[in-house]
This record gives sequence, C-alpha cells and structure tokens, in this order.
Amino acid sequence: MSEDAELNLRERTRRAVRSEIVAAAMDVFGRQGFESTTVEEIARAAGISRRSYFRYFPTKDAALAEGLAVVGRAVVGALAQRPDDESPWDALRRAFDPLLDQAETEPGARALGGLMLERPALRYDKDTAWQEAITAALETRMAGHAGDVRFRAGVLASAALACLHAAQARWLHTDDLRLADLLDTAMSTVHPLSTC
Repeated sequence: MSEDAELNLRERTRRAVRSEIVAAAMDVFGRQGFESTTVEEIARAAGISRRSYFRYFPTKDAALAEGLAVVGRAVVGALAQRPDDESPWDALRRAFDPLLDQAETEPGARALGGLMLERPALRYDKDTAWQEAITAALETRMAGHAGDVRFRAGVLASAALACLHAAQARWLHTDDLRLADLLDTAMSTVHPLSTC
C-alpha cells in the first residue's frame, strides 16, 4: 500500500471514529441532558476509552458542536436538492425537513432543543456556521436574480433561522403541537409558503 493510500485510509478511519463518537454523544445528551453527561459516558457509549475520546475531541462541547454541524450540513444538502423552479423561501422551508423529522422521531430532541435556549453562546456558534452555509447554498440557487444576491441570500437565511428558533421555542413549551406545523406558521407569517 502506498504512503498516500495509507494516509487516506487513516483519515477515513479517523473520520468514521469521529462520526461514531458524535452519534454516541448526541444520543447520550438526548437521553440524560448535556450538563449531566460526562466524557466517560460518551466514550463508553462509543465503545472507546476516555483517553481515546480526547484524541478526537478536546471537550464534550466540541462533540456537541460537531453534532450540530452535521445537522446543519444535512439542511444545506437538502436545500441543494430542492427543485430549481422552487422559490428560495419555499426551498428553505423544505430544507428543514430532515431536522424536523429528527425532532419528531428522536427521543432526546426536546432536550437538545432546550440546550440551545440554555446556552446562547452555543446557539450563536451554530447559527453562524449554519447561516454561512445556507447563504452560500441560496446564493447558488439565486444566481440569476437581480441585485446583491449575496446580501439577499443572507437575509433569507437569517429570517429562516429566526423562524426556526421561534418555532423551536414554542415547541419546547407545548406537547400538542408539531415542530413542522409551528415552522410552517412562523415562515408563512414572514412570507406565504406555496408548497406547504
């Protein structure tokens, strides 16, 4: 095996282990909350030692941040897959579907949502990364539009994230409303959705 192939294999293995740690961390955070979760518990859930955990992440906050980044990449990926003839606002709404599906099916989704409200710095970091990525994806989608496309794409991304936060905050305080319905209401309040 060549040195380049061996390095590539090592990097793929490293990424796979990081992904497994993140998945384990998000599962444990969802079941028992962020504050009460220890690095040891995450490592055990991932099937590695505490020492091995620190080879991949310096803190449990770093694993959480990576977990949120994974969700953000899923939103951006969903946005890129939306039909070209769909309006940017409608495409944004539909791009949140993977996140909404996860919220409805994963038992710890409410706990993780609550964590965003409890830790504004964490939410700020997540929002900054998500907004940049969503803006770039929208900018590509809006390439033929007139005016300052980058600015307009950024405004749409900011507005959609604000709608998502409003919907999540309401969802966390009610048991009888679906997050998807709340997001539809929030986004339709800003601008009517034609595909919901």
